[in-house]
Amino acid sequence: QRLCRPVQFRTVYAQGRRFGNELVSATVRPNGERVARLGLSIAARTVGNAVSRNRLRRLIRESFRQRHRQLPPVDIVIAARAATRSASATAMRAALQWLWNQINEAWAKR
Repeated sequence: QRLCRPVQFRTVYAQGRRFGNELVSATVRPNGERVARLGLSIAARTVGNAVSRNRLRRLIRESFRQRHRQLPPVDIVIAARAATRSASATAMRAALQWLWNQINEAWAKR
């Protein structure tokens, strides 16, 4: 349930729809499969050192694991914004929860 290959990321960026808030942005594209898949794009210059990046990745993956059964069958690429550097874990969880809800609402309208 993960995007690993560069061509998968390029396809999502080229054909996807963007969602976002002050902490994260997501590009979402229908994948034609039965489950949602996740890709992470966490830049070092945006978030900081490896410890911070890996903590953020773990937090995003855990949030996705908890919600992926409620998500539509889409490919999601999440990118961090500069505000994540100073955001608390609670704020990140709330931002991700908002993001999952936005994706669900957008696909419910389709």
